[in-house]
Formats: sequence, C-alpha cells, structure tokens
Amino acid sequence: MTRIVLPAEPLEAGPTALRPWRDSEIAWLVEACQDPDIPRWTAVPAPYGEPDARTFLSRRYDALHAGTEASFAIVTSEDIDHGLLGSISLMHLAWQDDSGEVGYWLARGARGHGHATRAVRRICAWGFEVLGLERIALLTATGNLPSQRVAERAGFTREAVLRSYLLSKQGRLDMVVFGLLREELRLAGAL
Repeated sequence: MTRIVLPAEPLEAGPTALRPWRDSEIAWLVEACQDPDIPRWTAVPAPYGEPDARTFLSRRYDALHAGTEASFAIVTSEDIDHGLLGSISLMHLAWQDDSGEVGYWLARGARGHGHATRAVRRICAWGFEVLGLERIALLTATGNLPSQRVAERAGFTREAVLRSYLLSKQGRLDMVVFGLLREELRLAGAL
C-alpha cells in the first residue's frame, strides 16, 4: 500500500490548475452535478444531493491513505480559491503494475475552453513524475465523443472498445479504452 501525498501548491497548466478539494465546496458540487451530462457519462449518482457531495469529499481522504486514488478540483489559475470548473482523479491505482486510470468531469459552463485537456495532461504528468506510474488509461463511452477528443488531444492512443463494459443509469455501455505511457508524455516534452 502506498499512501499518496497531494502537492502543497496547485498543479498549473496555463489558465487551468488542479488543487485538493475543500470540505467547504459541497454546495458547488451539488449545483454542478445537477447537469444530466455528468451522471450520464460518469459514476456520479443521480439525483445528486448534499449527502453525495459529503460522501465524495470524505472518501477522498480514505482513498489517499489507501493509495487508491488522488482527486483534485479543476480550477482557474486566476482564481485558485474560488474558480471551480470540475473534478479530476487518478484512480484504480495498481501499484504492482505502476498503472492507473484518469477520470474527470467539467461543469457545463467550463466546457469547450480546453480545461479538460490541460487538466488531463497535467494530472498525468504528475502521476508519471511523482507517483512513478508507467501507464495511465482513460475510459469513455463510445457515445461520449467530446471526451474521446479530450483523450486524443491529451496524447492518449485509442486501444480498444470494451463491449457492454459499464452498467450505467441508461443501461450497459460500450467503452473506448485509451492509453498513455510515461515515455509518450516524455517524448511530447511534458516530463
């Protein structure tokens, strides 16, 4: 088991930054997760209420201590304290394989500005550099074309389609698997 320590300073990528979540951000999480696209493509529950936000925020401590997940708030670099845009995590960390998976969502108003791509690149660079990962996967539903474009822009390679892989609120979903290797990010000049 590897305990994860989040960085003291935000991870910045141009106008986008990643920082640890704060317990005071329950109301923002509840409001943002009312957007039906977030639970449609993620494991976020619907309907989403204050107990869900409290559970999410409290579980992040356990996941860090257990070494299974590192969650960050996506924020604007100009307003690290209040410029909330979304959520991103390195999750399903398999230390025996030096691998993990990245998952994210953005609030409706934050989409279309490059924040997801920058956040994915930045968290992956941190995962390779600080956590010592060698491979990071990104899974997205075959119908979620915007998320597939984020994966491609972030340097991921499309590898496979997992048929009927995820049970979602809409039924079983086929998932596209993308992969990024440490060496690929290094070659792109991000490490």
